[in-house]
This record gives sequence, C-alpha cells and structure tokens, in this order.
Amino acid sequence: MPKSLSLDRFHLGACYYPEHWDESLWSDDLIRMKELGFSIIRIGEFAWSIFEPEEGKFEFTLFDRFLEQADANGIQVIMGTPTATPPAWLTYKYPEVLNVSMEGVTFQHGQRRHYNYSSPVYLELCARITREMAQHYKDHPAIIGWQIDNELNCEINVFYAEADHQAFRRWLEAKYGTLEQLNKAWGAVFWNQTYDSWNQVHLTRPTVSGSTNPHQALDEKRFISDNTISFAKLQVDIIRSVAPNQWVTTNGVFGHLDSHKMTDQLLDFFSYDSYPQFSTIYPDQGEKPLLDRKWGLTLSNVRGMSPNFCVMEQQSGPGGWVNRMEMPSPRRGRCDCGPTKALLTGQT
Repeated sequence: MPKSLSLDRFHLGACYYPEHWDESLWSDDLIRMKELGFSIIRIGEFAWSIFEPEEGKFEFTLFDRFLEQADANGIQVIMGTPTATPPAWLTYKYPEVLNVSMEGVTFQHGQRRHYNYSSPVYLELCARITREMAQHYKDHPAIIGWQIDNELNCEINVFYAEADHQAFRRWLEAKYGTLEQLNKAWGAVFWNQTYDSWNQVHLTRPTVSGSTNPHQALDEKRFISDNTISFAKLQVDIIRSVAPNQWVTTNGVFGHLDSHKMTDQLLDFFSYDSYPQFSTIYPDQGEKPLLDRKWGLTLSNVRGMSPNFCVMEQQSGPGGWVNRMEMPSPRRGRCDCGPTKALLTGQT
C-alpha cells in the first residue's frame, strides 16, 4: 500500500521555536499564525537540553505551557525528537558519541549533527528521551505526529568513530558470513589487502594515493544507509508502541541514505525540505550550474516515496549562517525553502 497522509484540505504552517522567544510573545505569535490561516507547526527538534537539562532529569513545563496556548488557538503540532543536537552535558560526559573524520579528527560540540549512529550510549540516551517524550505527549490534544530527528545525514554523511568501525564489522559479518567470502567480494588479493581477522577490517581510511578499495567504499555507503535507518527505527518503534495514534515522519533527502527504503519500512509518509536557492550561493559551481533543476528532480523523487507528503521547511525571506553562507530573499513568485516555514500538501 503506498504511503499516504489522509487530509481533507491543504495545511499551511510554520516551524516555531518557543524556547527561543520570551514567553510573553507566544500568544501574539499564535494569534497572528491563526489569522494568516496557519493550522500546523513543528516544534522541539533542537531542544534536548530543555527537555532533559541534566542527565535523567526530564522537564516538560516550558513546552507544556506553549502547547496549551497552541491548542487554545486551534493550532496542531508536529513534535520533533531532539536527537539531531545532543546537549553539552551529554557530549562532555560521553565523548564517544561524537562523530570522527576519516583522518581521525573528532568533531566537537558546537554546531549540530556532530554525533554518530553507532555509539551504544548514544542509542540508549536517544531511546530514553524519545520514550519519555512519547509517554508525556501521547495523549496531548494538540500533537498529531512526530518528526524523527532532523535531516538525517545532513551536514555530514560519513562516520568514522570507533563505534562505527565496530558496527561496520558486524554488518559485514552478517552480509558475508566469513572473511573468506569478504576477501573474495572485495577482491582483496589485489595489492595484498587480504584480511585474516575481523579486527583488521575498517571503514575507509586515508591511503597513500587517496584511493581506497572500491568494493570496500561501496559497502561503506550501504552500511551507512542501513545504520541510519536502524537509528531512525529505534525511535520509530518506541513512538509506535507508546503513541500509536500519532503518525511518524522525518525530513530531508540527503546522501548515503536510501530514503525510499526508510519510508517503506518505517514512516507514515516522507517530509521534504527543499532549498533551490542553494543553487545561487556556491560560486565554485560556475555561473549557471542549473542546480535548481536538481531540486526539481528531488521533489519528483519524494513524490515517488509518498503520494502525499509534507514540505517541512519553506523559506519566506533571507536566511543562512553569516559565517558559512549568504542566502538572499527568494525571487518574486518563487517557492524557495528554508528553516522558517512548513506546509503540508495534499495529493499530488
């Protein structure tokens, strides 16, 4: 059965961050949303330190107060699990959760998506915050669904922490069974790459010529996709069990992730983050790179995943990080996307 979201009308809304604003502004913001015809918002996806300010201490009062006002104004809510940005207490106490470059450099706390999908302690803590949130909000009248994490494999889509090397070995052993079969599949006899212990096997690492075994590199990308889906499944399974009346999605199409497979196996429908304006901000792509055509292709791909789908982020003005990118306002009449708007489509 194709993935579908049953709606009787077009829904328009916004991504909103109550933790960013003085509480005295919430009421006016919600009233103006309603006056503009907004009916739905997304919240919570970057607020782990609000929900769990200390390890094992959960706090929901700020979002409870906001949700009470949203419900009073007739605004429905998509709740995000906050696992895209682990809090400082977590990365300080458990540095093994951090992602690592191919060269072995650890990515430090301070931006987002700086974690890996394989760390046992991170998986445990992600499961716990997801379960606590689902149990608290499973019957909330304003919440209609969940967004898992945020933009899986955005910012970076390769992972080389020690836990990832270990997970890769387990994935290879499940796939090939024996080192003999792995060596045969990888053509390891070439240049004496043959392995006689699983501990010798790693994800791709720096080599003299910068050229790794192509079979190893292909399996690495397949492993990353499966590992990402497994990370999402951990949260989806909890929400399905605890809050079965609320739907589940996730957003964004990014590399080294089979989003078709993830949607089929886990989600009620897929959510799309479209940023065609990015085609104008990378000078190394040439004067007319036609990157906007790529975004049209991605949208067509999303339609193939879900007959109905959510556009979770929709740009309405200039955006970007001033120390990373400068993104001008959309051209008149153009539907460019960014982190300030969200809309839910009907059948396409």
